[in-house]
Amino acid sequence: MEHKRNGIPGVRQAQAALRRLVRWGVRRRRVVAGYLLRGVCSGIGTTAVGLAVVWLRSRY
Repeated sequence: MEHKRNGIPGVRQAQAALRRLVRWGVRRRRVVAGYLLRGVCSGIGTTAVGLAVVWLRSRY
């Protein structure tokens, strides 16, 4: 009698998808780093403006 492992093909597909994603990130690491830096700078700017508005509203 042969036993089938039901979960194995799904696991292999998930591992293959993860490997493709990692390879994509490695090939485009400069682009990914640029987007990450852009997002961080945008967040810092938004926070600074928000804090300035809160400070101005509480002051005047």
